[in-house]
Amino acid sequence: MSERTASARRRAAGGLVMALLLAALAACSGIPQSGPVQPGEAIGSASDIDVIFLAADPTKGATQEQILNGFIQAAKSPQNNYEVARRYLAKPAADTWKPNANTTIDQGTRSMAAQDATTMQMTITPVASVDANGVYAESASSASSTLTFSFTQVDGEWRISQLADGIVIEDAFFDQVFSSHAVYFYDPTFTYLVPDLRWFPTTAAVGTRVVNALLGGPVTWLGDGAVVTAFPDGTTATAVVTTGGQTQVELSSNVLQADAADLQRMQYQLSQSLSDLASATNVTISVDQNAVTIPASSAAPPNPAPRVNAQPLVLRDGAFGYVAGSSVSEIPGVSAAVVALQPASAAYSAVSSLAAVKAANGTVQVVRGGDQPVVLDQRPALIDPAVDPFGYVWSVPQNAPTSVNAYGSDGNALSIPTNWDGAASITSLEISRDGTRALALLSVGGIPKLVVAAVIRNAAGVPQKFGQPVELSTAAGTPIDATWVDQQSVASVTALPSGETRAVVQKLGGRSSSLGSPQNAVAIAGGNDIDGLRVLSSDGSLLQRRGSTWQATVSGITKLAVQN
Repeated sequence: MSERTASARRRAAGGLVMALLLAALAACSGIPQSGPVQPGEAIGSASDIDVIFLAADPTKGATQEQILNGFIQAAKSPQNNYEVARRYLAKPAADTWKPNANTTIDQGTRSMAAQDATTMQMTITPVASVDANGVYAESASSASSTLTFSFTQVDGEWRISQLADGIVIEDAFFDQVFSSHAVYFYDPTFTYLVPDLRWFPTTAAVGTRVVNALLGGPVTWLGDGAVVTAFPDGTTATAVVTTGGQTQVELSSNVLQADAADLQRMQYQLSQSLSDLASATNVTISVDQNAVTIPASSAAPPNPAPRVNAQPLVLRDGAFGYVAGSSVSEIPGVSAAVVALQPASAAYSAVSSLAAVKAANGTVQVVRGGDQPVVLDQRPALIDPAVDPFGYVWSVPQNAPTSVNAYGSDGNALSIPTNWDGAASITSLEISRDGTRALALLSVGGIPKLVVAAVIRNAAGVPQKFGQPVELSTAAGTPIDATWVDQQSVASVTALPSGETRAVVQKLGGRSSSLGSPQNAVAIAGGNDIDGLRVLSSDGSLLQRRGSTWQATVSGITKLAVQN
C-alpha cells in the first residue's frame, strides 16, 4: 500500500488523534534564521487531522530557558495558527512571527546557552528543510547552526521578544506533525498529470496550503517547461472551504477568461491535488461566491498514475516476455524480434508499442510492433537504452554522459543538451512514465551521483533538453543501476568494495530510506510500487523484497527488462 493510500484510509476512518502533554515531550522545535512570508490561510476541514500534540501554556515564574523550552515544544502544535506557541512571545513578536515561512528538520540533539541577561542561543544540526511552499530538501551539509532568541519581561513574566520566522522540529516527530501532498501539473501535451510533492503541517487549513502551492507553480527544477498548468498567470485563491464532503475553491476572477477545456483542466488539477484529503471528495470552483459552470468533457482525463504490467519483464530460456509462473508470456509482434537480437538489455513501452534493445553487437536498436528491428545508435560503449511514452528511444555512451540522443519514429537522432557537466561516466538512464523527468546514475570523481532532471518538450511532445539536475540519495560504492519505482519514487543499487550491494529508495521531494542489501544485484527494475521492485542477481535469481529482506522468487533469468 502506498504512503498516500494509507494516509487517506486513516483519515477516512476518522483519523487517529493522539493527545500528548507538553511536559512528556522532548525538545522538538525552534526557529530558523530566515524565510519568505507565508500568506494567511483559509479554513478547511478538521477531519483530516491524524495527530494533534496538545501544548501547555507558559507557567507562572518560568525562567528564560523554561520559556524557550516551552515555546520549542509548543511549536509542534500548529493548530489555530500556532496559537499556544504565540503565548510564549511578547505581543509584537507574537503578531509578526510567521511560523510557516520555513521549517528546519534537525537531529533533535540541541544545546542552549545564555549570551547575556536577555539573550539565549540554541545550536541545532539540520538534516532537511521545508520552505513556505512546502518544498522538502535534504541538507547538503551536516554542519550545525545557531539560533538566537531575545527576551523581555511582560507583567513580570519572561517572554520571547525577538526571533526569526519559521520553526524547527526534530526528525523523529516530523511525520507526525507534517503530511505529504502531491500537487499536480500537466505535461506539455496534457496527456499526463505530474506529481510535485509538498509537505504541510496537518491542520484544518491544509487544503488551503495545498491549493496555494498549486497556484504558486511547480518546484524550481520542473518549472523550466517540463510541466504546465491550466491556471492563468496571477490566479489566486481567496478561500478553500469544505463542508459535508463538498470542497469549494474560491478563485480570482481571471479564471473566467478561460475556455471550457482549461476550466475542465483546472478542476481536474484541483481534484487530484486535494484527493488525499478524505474530506475533499467533490471539488467545485467559484468566483465572487458564485459557482463556475464547467461543462462535462467527453475526452479521457489525463493520467495521474501511469501503470505498467505487474509481472516482471524478462529474458528467460530464450523467450522474452512477462513472467507467468514457470513460463514466459510473450509480447505479440515484439518478443521474437527482441530475442533474435540476442539482447544484452531491453526496455519496453506498452504505450508506445516499442522495445529498445542493446543488441549483442553493442548497438541500440528499436523494435516496433510487427516491424523488423532498426539500428539507431552505433556509438561505442552504449549503456542500456531507455524508452518513453511518446515513442522516443534514449541512448548514451557510458564514458560520454553528456552525449544523450533521443530517437523518434523517423530514426533520426536528436541531441539532448544536459546539465551534468563534471560527470565522468553514466551507468543508467530512465525516463519517467509521464515522460517529464529523467533519472540518471552518474559517477563524479569516483563517487556515485543519482540525479533527476526535467525533460523539456514542446507541445507535440518532442524532447528539447534536460533541465537542471537535482541530486538524490544513493548508497556509497560503485553504481550498478537505478529505476523508477512509480510516479513519485526512485530506487538505486550500488556495490561496496566488499562486494555487498545496497539499495536505496527516495520519494522525489521527500525522504530517502534504505532497502537493505539485495544479494549480488546486477540490475533493478520498477513495477507500480515498492512491492513491485525486482532485482536481478548475478546467479539469475529474481529478487523481491519481503518485509525487510530480499527473497528469490524466480530463477533462470538471463535479463531483467525495464517497463515504461
